[in-house]
Amino acid sequence: MAKVKKKSGVRKHLFTEDKRKLKTLVTGESFDLFIMSIILADAIVLGLMTSEWVSFRFDTGLFLLDRLFMGIFIVEMLMKIYAEGRNFFKNGWNVFDFVIVAVSSVPLASAFIILRTFRLFRLLKYINRFSHLKDIVNTFTALLPNFVAMILVFAVFFYVFAIMAVSLYGDVFREFSTLGAALFTLLQTFTLDGWAGNIARPVMDIFPNAWVFFVSFILISFLIVISFLMSAVVQAVKISAVKK
Repeated sequence: MAKVKKKSGVRKHLFTEDKRKLKTLVTGESFDLFIMSIILADAIVLGLMTSEWVSFRFDTGLFLLDRLFMGIFIVEMLMKIYAEGRNFFKNGWNVFDFVIVAVSSVPLASAFIILRTFRLFRLLKYINRFSHLKDIVNTFTALLPNFVAMILVFAVFFYVFAIMAVSLYGDVFREFSTLGAALFTLLQTFTLDGWAGNIARPVMDIFPNAWVFFVSFILISFLIVISFLMSAVVQAVKISAVKK
């Protein structure tokens, strides 16, 4: 009985030791660099698959390479889940990796390259190894609430002006015949992409006072953008001051 317990204890110890070694392997810098190189290689393969000339001549080889990389990613996930157990899903980056690999490995992904390209987003995980890239991501994250607020203000602003445009010009101009068409036309106006000659002036030929509508829209929209940029600068200065 004592020998059985001793053997059981030895097996448990060996199991724990193997698990510890595997965890050291999959969380090490060398393993991360290997996976990063595989992701970069996969990015090159997926890029080549979009070329008709290359894809026509090396379609089978590219497909096999893509499947090989996918297999490596799946084995990587299984190794990490085995090594870390439940703790694997307590790390946000691990969950991100797991979801990306799971989505890109579904059978449908072999037919749609769009799903397979999701694997390339895993490169975001390794940004923390490069300080300058990390600073950019941290700044972007800090500015995200301001950006969301600007988008909400823009949504209300565009919606109101789109309703006005449909009411004023929808009966005459196809560009403002529906709410969706008006929103798209206003977006084009906001980008200043031929707005004067292709949008504003044809409307002004029939509605001479339409310039008030378009000028007001452009001025207010750019005021919103300037407000966001100023808040972004202030936020960036605060971040820089905190780091110092």
